[in-house]
Amino acid sequence: MVMDASKYDLQLKKRINNNTADGPVCRVKNGRMRMSQCDLYNNRTEVKVINGMLIINRVIRADSGNYRLNLESSDGSETSRELQVIVEAPVGSVEVSIISSSSGGMSVFSWTLNGDPLMDGNSSIDLDKRRDGDISCSVKNHVSHAQKTIRLKPCPSLDRFCRFDQSDPCYAALEHKLNLLMVQDAIKYDLMLMKIINNTAHDPLCRVKNDRMRMSQCDLYNNIPEVTVINGTVIINRVIRADSGNYRLTLVHSDGSETSRDLQVIVEAPFGSVEVSIICSSSGVMRVFCSSEGDHLLYSWTLNGDPLMDGNSSIDLDERIDGDISCSVKNHVSHAQKTIRLIPCPGSTTAAVTSSLTSAVTTSTQTSECADGSVGSVRSFSHLHETHVRKETGRSESEDEKI
Repeated sequence: MVMDASKYDLQLKKRINNNTADGPVCRVKNGRMRMSQCDLYNNRTEVKVINGMLIINRVIRADSGNYRLNLESSDGSETSRELQVIVEAPVGSVEVSIISSSSGGMSVFSWTLNGDPLMDGNSSIDLDKRRDGDISCSVKNHVSHAQKTIRLKPCPSLDRFCRFDQSDPCYAALEHKLNLLMVQDAIKYDLMLMKIINNTAHDPLCRVKNDRMRMSQCDLYNNIPEVTVINGTVIINRVIRADSGNYRLTLVHSDGSETSRDLQVIVEAPFGSVEVSIICSSSGVMRVFCSSEGDHLLYSWTLNGDPLMDGNSSIDLDERIDGDISCSVKNHVSHAQKTIRLIPCPGSTTAAVTSSLTSAVTTSTQTSECADGSVGSVRSFSHLHETHVRKETGRSESEDEKI
């Protein structure tokens, strides 16, 4: 505030709505805060005044604002100074993820791709789904800076295409697109799509005429704008769990005759990253674990390219073995694989050596992290830690209340 606070009576006021009369205030006399006259920092022991400096040991969001410092000299004259304080959260770890969409190219602040600068300023960037290379996101604010680089791989598509004349179940990826072909030329028919729940006339249905959904007769997809009909295909742009079920399509021909077709739709969650970890036991066994999130997962293993036992999420190996072990995980809508380098266990008496043994990741192919078609969205997320302040003023301790 001032170099020699003992020369002045000080008054620090926070301006609220640009009004200096009613804002909270704190008075400082003889270089010490007068807590009985400090509603600005009342009951905040982390605020103190030392040598004319207001010290806030733990800044909070509410410390942002415009402040006015009034100095009253011994002759009664007054001067004032103003300062704007802006509190910002520093940048913690930066995470970059990829999401594919269906509109035509891979969806990723400041950005570089293979060292070449891209568009700045946004937390996401759209790229062609076929792009590959190293993409970096640099995130900064006035108090911190961080950067993360990931390897881009061309996006696979999680769009699902099913037909009402197929005999197998239709598997759809949760939160991705399902294209459900009813008939090739929908203009020739009046269509009725019903979800069979109780097999009664009250089951939800949707009528389609002249290749258009009749929303007044569509309690199956009523008020769900992501469902449309185009060229005889029901398009669900974002599949949900409730889309699972048994469906019946009834076609009413121009002569009044009817035919029907049934289809079972099963919604499964695709999965993202696959993690592989190792535990060495005292019995001379190295147990390797594979984990991922998703529905109806199937596991398979290879060691140095040779297949091992399939079907389990863990596998036991001799503790002396080394090489590259791969865990492949799949379900009906997605597939991913993780490969790590095995290192022999340090000894048969070692009780528990965990994932520190997974020293080198040689391959990591995670196709399920991309989703749904031709446009991928690469997004950056910054995890924020406790807040810092760009310009500090300080505060008094509880013992100053005695003044």
